[in-house]
Amino acid sequence: MFGECCRCPDGLVPLLDRKVVVATKCGEITGFFRAVGETFLEVEETDPRLELTVIQCQQICHVRSARS
Repeated sequence: MFGECCRCPDGLVPLLDRKVVVATKCGEITGFFRAVGETFLEVEETDPRLELTVIQCQQICHVRSARS
């Protein structure tokens, strides 16, 4: 069960509605951080068009604030 949950969703709350880079096992996703759940994050991608992407926590390596 531990591997299915986000390690620190409460720590990500200050990043809500900010531009972030989410590093996953498959690459990086850049966009606006819109929501966090127990097992997922939602990022509104800005490239190539606005698209809401749901990322499962077990795929996330780290999340950082993006430079504007």
